[in-house]
Amino acid sequence: MKKIFIISSLILALFAVNGCKKNANYNPDLPTIGIAKLINHNSLNDAERGIIDELNAQGVKVNIQQLDANGDLGNATAIANKFKTDKVKVAVGIATPMTATLYNVLDNTPIVFTAVTDPVMGGFATSITQGKKNITGVIDAIPIKEQLEEFRKFYNFKRIGVIYTSSEANSISMIETTKKACDELGIELVLQSITTPADLKQAAESMVDRVDAFYCFTDNSIATAMSALTETAMQKKIPVFGGDITPTLNGGVVYALGYSYYEMGRMTGKQIIEILNGKKAEELPILSLKDEKYYNKLFDLDAAANLGITVSDEMQKKATYLIKNRQLIQK
Repeated sequence: MKKIFIISSLILALFAVNGCKKNANYNPDLPTIGIAKLINHNSLNDAERGIIDELNAQGVKVNIQQLDANGDLGNATAIANKFKTDKVKVAVGIATPMTATLYNVLDNTPIVFTAVTDPVMGGFATSITQGKKNITGVIDAIPIKEQLEEFRKFYNFKRIGVIYTSSEANSISMIETTKKACDELGIELVLQSITTPADLKQAAESMVDRVDAFYCFTDNSIATAMSALTETAMQKKIPVFGGDITPTLNGGVVYALGYSYYEMGRMTGKQIIEILNGKKAEELPILSLKDEKYYNKLFDLDAAANLGITVSDEMQKKATYLIKNRQLIQK
């Protein structure tokens, strides 16, 4: 057992070192920003890109370490310990599990998070607007009730299926919000939990005969394996609705609404700059994207046609994205 532990520790240490990407002009005299994301998928990648673009746009001179936990909490711990050893100036956590791990390991290092739905449930905030000691960030909480109302106007479902990751604090929080919204709207909610993205197809297959439609909120495992759900649902002529735009850009989700994770990253970058300029993380309020200009709309016209659903010209005009003939059109 001791040998296994030592080998595992060595693997994690090698991961933390070899998984690091430093900028080409690494300078030991400059402060280092450590950016860690839970898993590699488009929403989190967009947030990461937004952070770096904001730092570059403001002419901030720093070294940047970018690490990916590959969905593994053991890797997340190794990353947090590496940031502690390297004495990064600011640690950035993308998604709830990665942020919670950073918070548990880094006692004094300023932490800025992004793409977190409920920082209170995550254990690193006292309220939706105030982080605990040494942490702040930007939340991605979505208006679930309003989304369900909008989707039901488009397609009159009575039973909605939601698959969620049981280990993600943000997903558990959104399930509670979804239950409340469905009760208020008179919608029957059918739930199924998964533990990894590999479970998604089987979960979808177990639900297709019990629901009229699927709804996906901001769950990292679902976003990683979205096609497993959309393909299974399409075979049964069941529409999938999305509360996050980025995972739907490859098609299959008939209608999606969501905030721009890239703009979320830009907002997060601004917070990092304030800390570099002397602010304490806990002095900065937790922010959210409330401006309607950051709220995007997508229609997959191919999926709609296969389901026999008509997307009116008026609705298409209001869309940020359309998918037609398998081509993504940004308006």
